[in-house]
Amino acid sequence: MKKIFRTIYKIKNALFFTALGILAVIGAMWFARPETSVIEKRELTKFPKLTLSGVLDGSFASGVDKWYADTYPLREQFISGSYRLQALYGDRSQQIVNGGAGNKGDDIPDVPNKGDPTDGPTEGPTEGPSDTPTQGDSHDVTEPPTEAPTDAPTEAPTEAPTDAPVTGEIMGPLFVSGDTAYELYYFNRSSAESYATAINRAHQILGDNVNVYSLAIPLGSGILLDTSTQSSLGISDQRKAIEYINSLMDPGVHALNIFDNMKAHSSEYIYFRTDHHWTALGAYYAYQEFCKSKGVEAHALDQFKTMISPGFLGSFYSDARSSAMKANPDTVTAYYPMGTNSMMFTQTDGQVIAWNIIMDVNSYDPGSKYYCFSGSDEPYAYAHNPQITDGSSVVVLKDSFGNAFIPFLIDHYEYIYWIDFRMYNDSLSAFVAEKGIDDVIFCFNMNNVTNSWSIDRINKLLS
Repeated sequence: MKKIFRTIYKIKNALFFTALGILAVIGAMWFARPETSVIEKRELTKFPKLTLSGVLDGSFASGVDKWYADTYPLREQFISGSYRLQALYGDRSQQIVNGGAGNKGDDIPDVPNKGDPTDGPTEGPTEGPSDTPTQGDSHDVTEPPTEAPTDAPTEAPTEAPTDAPVTGEIMGPLFVSGDTAYELYYFNRSSAESYATAINRAHQILGDNVNVYSLAIPLGSGILLDTSTQSSLGISDQRKAIEYINSLMDPGVHALNIFDNMKAHSSEYIYFRTDHHWTALGAYYAYQEFCKSKGVEAHALDQFKTMISPGFLGSFYSDARSSAMKANPDTVTAYYPMGTNSMMFTQTDGQVIAWNIIMDVNSYDPGSKYYCFSGSDEPYAYAHNPQITDGSSVVVLKDSFGNAFIPFLIDHYEYIYWIDFRMYNDSLSAFVAEKGIDDVIFCFNMNNVTNSWSIDRINKLLS
C-alpha cells in the first residue's frame, strides 16, 4: 500500500513540476506578450523604465512584477476559460419575476407649463461616466470603396417590444434576455436639472449668433423594452425624463427630442444586442430630427455607400460573457459620408493622426468593431468637406454615442469638429470663437445627461 502511495505521490509531483515548467516557458515568451486586452478593452501594463531611483526604492521590481502578470501570454484564453468555468456553476444572477433590480430612480416631475417656476435642484449621488475612452488601431487614410456591399443588415433585435413583460436576468447594471442585453437607467433629478442649467449657460456664453443644440440619446432599454417590462425592472421612463430636461432649456436652445422617432422604428436594428451603443441606423433617425430642427433636408439612406462588418461582440458581451450572445454576434453597418472620408484626430499625447471617418473594421477583433465610426474616442478631431465652400461649421461635444452620429453631419458643413468631453481640457467658448463656429451640438447618452460627473466636465469646458 505504501508503495502505491509513493508512486501516486511521485506522479503528482511530476505533473506539478511539468505544469510549472510549461508555465515558466510560456512566461519567458516575451515576443508573445500581448499589449492590449480585447476582453477587458484596455491597454496592458507597459514594461517599466529602468532608473536608479526605481531600483533603489523597489518601484522598478514592482513594475516588472505587474508587467509580467498583466501581459502573460495566453492571458485572454485563460480569462475566457475562467468565464466558461464559472458558467458551469449555473445562473449567477437574479431572475426577473415581478421585481426590478432593487434600485430606483428619482421621480420625474411633470413638464411644467411655460412660465411656471420649477423646483430648485436637489443634490443627487455622484456617478462616473458609463463610457470609457478606447483607442482604435492605426491605418492609412483611404476613401470608401467604389463598390459598396449590397444591402445593410435589417434584422431587428431578438427581443422586440411586446405587451407582456420580457423574461430575463439582472446582471449588475444590465438586464439580459437571451442573446440581448439592455442597460438599466435610473433618473437623477439633480443631475438632470444641472445638465439643463449647463446647456443654458453654454447658450448664454456663446451668444445668439451660435446655435446650441441638445441631443439626449435614449438607451436601448427605453426604446426596445415595453412599458410592462420597464415597470417590472423598476427603471425610469426615459421619454418623460427627456421631456422634463428639455422643458428646462432656454427658448434659444434647440432641445431635440428624438425619442418618438426612434420608438417608431423600434422594430428595426437601431441598437446592438451585445453592446451598449446604438447602431448607425439608430443614429440616422436622430440625424433626421436634427435636420428638421436645422431646416435642412436629411439624405436618404439609399444615397450612402456602406461598410458592413459582421461578428461584433461589444461591451455587454464583455460584461455578461453570454454564450447566447457569442453564438449570435452583432453586425456593424456604417454609412460613408459623400463629401469626404478623410479626417484628422489629436491623441491625448498631442500626436495628430490622419484617419478615416468610416474605417473598414473587417480585420479588427470582435470587440473593436464600433471603432469604425469617427476615429473612436479621442480628445479632438476634425474634417473638411471640400464639396461645401460656404464656410459653415459645427462642433459636436460628445461621448462615444456621438461617434455614429457625426458621419451624417459631414455632408451639411464645410468644417466639422468633434470633441470628447471626457478628455478635452481646453475652453469650448474660446474654441468656438477661434473657429467661428455656427452650430454647437451637445450629444450624450442618457447616462451622461443625468450624471453629475458629466455635468462637472461640461461646466469645466465652459469655464
